[in-house]
Amino acid sequence: MGTDFHLFKEGIEPKWEDETCAKGGKWTYYVPKQTEGVALDESWLNLLLFMIGEQFSTPGEICGAVVSVRQKQHRVALWTKTASNEVEQVSVGRHLKFVLEIPESEKIGYMVHDDAIRLERRAKDRYTV
Repeated sequence: MGTDFHLFKEGIEPKWEDETCAKGGKWTYYVPKQTEGVALDESWLNLLLFMIGEQFSTPGEICGAVVSVRQKQHRVALWTKTASNEVEQVSVGRHLKFVLEIPESEKIGYMVHDDAIRLERRAKDRYTV
């Protein structure tokens, strides 16, 4: 509990200030509380395999991924480079839902790093799928 695991492309650090990530954001999936650890492990593994195999619709847009293991609620996040390109971001978000096997009825959101830094707790998702 309380641990983050990261996998980012070579030369990219898992922080907002990294020049590759600075103009981007992240898609975040909040794993339902009733989900067992095995399901979280499988989701994380699937995401890693899709990233390593460059299977996303726009693999050059992907910076890396983070899984945050928490007492209250786990989360999986996929970081991207270009927050301003809505078409690309929505495509990545849809693909992420496919990879994580998220039902169509559930929504995931995209938070722009600049918004999160500037607005802190008041920041809202820019895109949802």
